[in-house]
Amino acid sequence: MYVVVEFVEAEPSHRASLRNALLFWARTTLERDRGCQRMDVSQDDIDGTTFLIYQVFDSKDAYMRHMEMTEYAEHRILTEPWTKSRRMLAYDLISHGGTA
Repeated sequence: MYVVVEFVEAEPSHRASLRNALLFWARTTLERDRGCQRMDVSQDDIDGTTFLIYQVFDSKDAYMRHMEMTEYAEHRILTEPWTKSRRMLAYDLISHGGTA
């Protein structure tokens, strides 16, 4: 499996809009992208402008296909003006539930 962790910081005036868009995107991804096993969205509990998106895909290839989806492109176009910063990290999952 392949794990992608994304940190997204909202422009303060667009915090609610970005939150709603991230939640919609997560639901849409889980409904339409068979290669995505998990898509969790968390919000910083101090100022609420930073979000953590935790994604698990079947493979790196599944993630690459995900990034080519029309919904992904539409999401990025919509949210880019609301986004102050974005950082992505990717990992090969080597243990799940304590087993390798």
